[in-house]
Amino acid sequence: MRFLAPLSQLYEGAVSARLAAYRQGFLKVHRAGRPVLSVGNLAAGGTGKTPFVRWLARELLERGTRPSILTRGYGRTSRGPVVVSDGAGAVASVRASGDEAAALARALPRVPIVADADRLAAARRVEELVPDVRVHLLDDGFSHVALARDLDVVLLDATAPDAGGALLPEGRLREPLSSLARADLVVVTKCEQADPAAARALANRWAPGVPVYHAHTRILGIRDDSGAEVRAENLPGATLVAVAALARPEAFFATLEGLGIAPARTVTFRDHHPYGPFAMGRIERAAEESGATAVVTTEKDAVKLEGRLHLPLFRVAVEMAVTENGFVEDALRRLARPPS
Repeated sequence: MRFLAPLSQLYEGAVSARLAAYRQGFLKVHRAGRPVLSVGNLAAGGTGKTPFVRWLARELLERGTRPSILTRGYGRTSRGPVVVSDGAGAVASVRASGDEAAALARALPRVPIVADADRLAAARRVEELVPDVRVHLLDDGFSHVALARDLDVVLLDATAPDAGGALLPEGRLREPLSSLARADLVVVTKCEQADPAAARALANRWAPGVPVYHAHTRILGIRDDSGAEVRAENLPGATLVAVAALARPEAFFATLEGLGIAPARTVTFRDHHPYGPFAMGRIERAAEESGATAVVTTEKDAVKLEGRLHLPLFRVAVEMAVTENGFVEDALRRLARPPS
């Protein structure tokens, strides 16, 4: 796709100019009323960011540090700010929240979540709504430099650490690999699917001295339409259609393979697909043609599919857990430092 190289060069120029404007003070960086921990990546999706945020939020709660989640709410139909969760459970619809935010709200009922393109406004809304929040998790925040952060955690996918080695649209990079120098901590994700050595080498080259941690996909369970837990061996085996609307759906299919689930058919859509009538028809036809009797999917897809299929729906819940001890303590220690 070398014909896209000129467009990638234009994109790189725009990204560099924007970052320079913030760095030199032409564009203002604002600070929230609580410390901000950004979880982000250089690539356009597919690093396991949402499962990692889920894991990190739960770990913080267990240590007595109540987090919020500030998100753009990709795929939502609403405009302006939306309180997805008030810290006592989800309060907005899936369409208004966006699929990832809605899935996080269900998984983390004690974590307030606000969707807003203006993350400073989102932080202020959380601070008014839930005063005992101690830290904001800036979801997909690496490039959102308008909000000052106290810690930048950058995820690298072990299966494709350089995201094709080129910027959008030629590759999948949102920023040049040299931007890794802004990271405070690097986490290599999906280490169960690929050797993390290449990702570590990338981090050591562009962010020398920055601690590198490793994370793997942890299966939390499989649930049916009623919310009841189901064992993988009790699923209807080869009579399943696996459905995923992800940046990199192959990661979900690898998770199914690890569970011993071999679906009769796989159906994929673009990331954050809204599942309109045509998409629903594709899924139903795939089931009919393959003889499948049920559908298995991700949590963020399930919140959009539930109650709309004529087949039983199973969802696989996962988180992206750091394997080394001490990651959360390291992050909290760095957050406690005075702002530079």
